Amino acid sequence: MNARLTDWPAAKDCARVPAETRLATDDWRLCATGEQFLALVSRLDLVVTTRLHGLVLALRAGTPVIAVDPVTGGAKVSAQARAQGWPALLTADTLTPQLLDYWWAWSVSETGRTAAGHYATR
Repeated sequence: MNARLTDWPAAKDCARVPAETRLATDDWRLCATGEQFLALVSRLDLVVTTRLHGLVLALRAGTPVIAVDPVTGGAKVSAQARAQGWPALLTADTLTPQLLDYWWAWSVSETGRTAAGHYATR
């Protein structure tokens, strides 16, 4: 699954920015505070994540997110996306370039941006 997910954006016309939700003050590659991570994510057009915190924090920042649950059939990432009513969700067994492309197009559309923006005002 990792190769399918990491190879796919290479064909996209985008700046790929790796971001880790783990905070650390001793590693310049990581945000030191939650506010720093939210500031970073709020400046992105789209977040693609396999992490629960990536999903929640991207939506909190009002940034569209493609949530990919790494567990076949879905687990906590799927449960959180459903609890939030967020539609751009894939699981390990449904991950295809075609579905990623579909959710990419939706996420960067006015509809996707507007949908994500509603989460920032909650």
